[in-house]
Formats: sequence, structure tokens, C-alpha cells
Amino acid sequence: LDGVRILDFTHVQSGPTCTQLLAWFGADVIKVERPGTGDITRGQLQDIKGVDSLYFTMLNGNKRSITIDSKHPKGKEILERLIRHCDVLVENFRTGTLDKWGLDLATLHAVNPRLTVLRLTGFGQTGPKARDPGFARIFEAMGGLAHLTGEPEGSPQHINYPMGDMMAGLFGAFSIASALVEM
Repeated sequence: LDGVRILDFTHVQSGPTCTQLLAWFGADVIKVERPGTGDITRGQLQDIKGVDSLYFTMLNGNKRSITIDSKHPKGKEILERLIRHCDVLVENFRTGTLDKWGLDLATLHAVNPRLTVLRLTGFGQTGPKARDPGFARIFEAMGGLAHLTGEPEGSPQHINYPMGDMMAGLFGAFSIASALVEM
């Protein structure tokens, strides 16, 4: 993926897994983080105060990080300049978040008509659950994986690993690579 530039609007697990895989294959990934706090995983499972957690580093190695206030007009202007020079945008916010920021698909494609956009959401962009949050545990339970773990006569249990998020990231990366071949 040398020469492919990706704007990474992801956080926590599924999205960063997707863009990490693409970075490992040579894509230039620019991770956009929130002002003040950055990605929530910077401090999760942190061993040394003031040092990014291993969890964050594992999901975001080989990426360049920037902080932009996407809700501010100047921040939106900077994002639009970045989008002009990117091939792919990946986001995993709740449905409608980018739209609220004025970065709906029509606007993104007006800025960069060749931009490939991947939206990793729990329940898609439309339908009755589209605005509901989605996390691995929810889908592992809905899909029956939680029922397969634990004691035979006990309650379903989480496998203590975000398998659903990892699979979403893997399929997301594969989808982007497929879309890029199609171009």
C-alpha cells in the first residue's frame, strides 16, 4: 500500500485495528485525535503515568497522529485540506457524527471525488438501530459466541478478548484493500 494515504478518524478497537493493518502493509496513516484527551486508549491499561499505554501503541504504531478540533471552523478547514490529499477515510463513530461536523459523504466527495470512505459502525448507517452504539461484547452475544464460552451449565460469558472488534477491523482493512484495487 505504498503511496496510499489514509485519514484515520477511529478510536478504541475496531477502527484502529483496521488502520493498523493497512499501516503494516505500507499505507501512510494519519490518525486524527481529540484535543486535550487524544484517543481514549492512550491511558487505558497504562503502566507508566505520562507514557502512552501498550494498548494504544499496539493499535496505533506506524501511524502519524495529529490533534484537530473538528467542531471548530478552522479545524474543519484543516481537515478538508487533508482530505484533498488522502485516498481513504476511515471512521468508527456513532452514525451521524461526521454529518454533525459537516463532513457528510456529499461534502467529503465534493472535497475529494476519489475518496474511499469506510464507516465501521455497529448497526450500519440506516435502520432502526443505526444510532445505537456497537461494541464487541454486544455482537459476540447477539451472534452466539458468548453462549459457547464459560461453564456448560452456566450463563453465557464474554471471552475477555474483543474478537468482534478485531474481526470488524480485519474485514474493514480487506474491504479497503479491495476498493483500492478496484480504483
